[in-house]
Amino acid sequence: MPLEDIGAIAFFLLVWVSLEPWLEYTKRKNSIPRNMEAIRRAWMREVLTRDTNFIGDAAILGHTINSASFFASANLLVIMAVVGSLSIDPASFSKTGLIATFAGDTPAWLLQTKILLVFGTLLRGLSDFVWAVRQLNYCLAAIGSSPSKNEDRDLDAWTDALTSVVNPALRTFSKGVRSYYFTFAAILWFLGPWVFCVGTLLSASLMVWRHTSSRTAHGLSRIHDLIEAQKGKS
Repeated sequence: MPLEDIGAIAFFLLVWVSLEPWLEYTKRKNSIPRNMEAIRRAWMREVLTRDTNFIGDAAILGHTINSASFFASANLLVIMAVVGSLSIDPASFSKTGLIATFAGDTPAWLLQTKILLVFGTLLRGLSDFVWAVRQLNYCLAAIGSSPSKNEDRDLDAWTDALTSVVNPALRTFSKGVRSYYFTFAAILWFLGPWVFCVGTLLSASLMVWRHTSSRTAHGLSRIHDLIEAQKGKS
């Protein structure tokens, strides 16, 4: 494999491996994952203290399960298409179209390696979506088993317990969505290693911006601050 391609795939894997934990655990004030941890905990506390039943909360989780199931189904269809492309003679799709402009004399095995990278990113997303669906079903059972407002219970302990189930489930769903960014970057490898590196950097930068500097990130940070202020009054 040419050194440029080795460097490009190494850069891609480095960004992929390091960016995920950074997004999840950064302490930046406007970090969406950080603020959502607190918001979901407040949600679980409301589940345990509101006067109404859990129907509304079950509907919210049910909608999320449907979303994760849709993404998993779509991912599976794309994976089947990608696997099917591995049976095609690489020479037949490297002679025409945009890929031919950049592929040049790229060996067939290298083109298939690039397809396998796209396959790997999609498979990672599918795995996350399937696991998210399972975890969200566990969340429904956990919420359904929680004691009612009139029962004797340790409110803080139940809130912590429910949060410890809900947060991993929704984090897994978010990881599955983020895998698409890396899929887009992997596709750009067909246009050459330098385009691949630029695409990886742009995808990572877009994720960081959306998770820390977008309007949604600032809005969730304000909600987090309101929750903390309310806790201080109670």
